[in-house]
Amino acid sequence: MTPARIGIIIGALLSALSYLAYTVVLHEPGALFYVFAVLTFIGCPLVAGVIARSRSSKPKQRGFFASSSFVFGMTLLLFVVTYAVLPQFDRTSVQLPASCDGFDGVLALPSQLAYTLPDGKNGILLAESVQSVFVATIDDVSPPFASTAYLIRKSDNAVLTQMAFNNDVVIASIDAGTVYVYNDKLGYLIDESTGERQKNILLIDNYGGLSETDRPIIGHSSSGNWYLETTAVVSSWGIDGTVKSRPHLMMNGIARGCYVFGATGEVTPLGPPR
Repeated sequence: MTPARIGIIIGALLSALSYLAYTVVLHEPGALFYVFAVLTFIGCPLVAGVIARSRSSKPKQRGFFASSSFVFGMTLLLFVVTYAVLPQFDRTSVQLPASCDGFDGVLALPSQLAYTLPDGKNGILLAESVQSVFVATIDDVSPPFASTAYLIRKSDNAVLTQMAFNNDVVIASIDAGTVYVYNDKLGYLIDESTGERQKNILLIDNYGGLSETDRPIIGHSSSGNWYLETTAVVSSWGIDGTVKSRPHLMMNGIARGCYVFGATGEVTPLGPPR
């Protein structure tokens, strides 16, 4: 076996072990991501290159770069598969009934979904934590039914931020201090305590929003029905160094005049029975 192959095998095994330790044993703690990244993206290729260089009788530089480049490429591929490819197969969609064909301007909600905004306007409760609530209102009575979403602090009923959308497809979840908001397929991450949008170096998600297939991105053919996704896998690398590695989010949403419970898949009309 050539020195380059020996280096590649050892580097690849070390990279795989680091990956398993981070994902399976430690369950992907964000605080340790960069330690894991240094070990896999720098340490393992370096080990592969050093082994190939030390055992090679040919030009040592060539063996070093060949082995380290191969292990680095393998590690990068593993990262892409883990964070971008596999989440595409981790989806849950709810089929909307035919009665969900738009908002008619009259809001009639069960008490557990209704929330009164500080200005007295009635809102739709989409997400809630101990600290805050995320509420949406539908502002128009004709398509495309513009809407506004509000992040409200419970302690003093203060509106920390509000977001205007040009349609009524709004989905949200609150997890570990971050409010995840989607206007159909367009996503936003908001700091729960300040209402500021989080700035990220990189963000990877699998959320497909409202679509005519229960396998958005994977399949594009229309089934003749509408589906709203109620789960998301979102990974983010913030400019402040914080990392959220593949949290699995359960989301509630409104779309086409209906409310969708993420946990149960139950669909509730936003207005009175027609």
